[in-house]
Amino acid sequence: MSAVPSPPDRLALSRERLRQAMHGPAAPASAEAGSSEDEPATGWLDRLRSIPAAAILIDAVVHWWARHPLHVATMVAAGAANAVVRPMAQRHPWRLVLGAALVGGVIVWSRPWRWGLKPALFAGLLPQLLKAALEQ
Repeated sequence: MSAVPSPPDRLALSRERLRQAMHGPAAPASAEAGSSEDEPATGWLDRLRSIPAAAILIDAVVHWWARHPLHVATMVAAGAANAVVRPMAQRHPWRLVLGAALVGGVIVWSRPWRWGLKPALFAGLLPQLLKAALEQ
């Protein structure tokens, strides 16, 4: 049997969980020193940036997204979704998979890409995208 923690220990554990929920988990000391654990997460992007044309395109997209009005809303929504979905995925992973399959099926059935993707839209949007890419 495991020992029951004392009330001060439970309070400290609860505070640490709240701190992690609000700020995210603290980076371990080895990750701050540039360990190889971070390499798989960023290695492919660095390899892609080694291609000159891809580096220009990636930088243009990164700068565009940093100025986009939905950037902040997306970050807040991602944090909220992470706080809600992570515990649900840990408790009921199959329900999450089935729910994702159901949502995917509804999206495919409704075909939302046909609602707004018209040739006239691309005719007006393509020159603006090219101009923004060339300005970068």
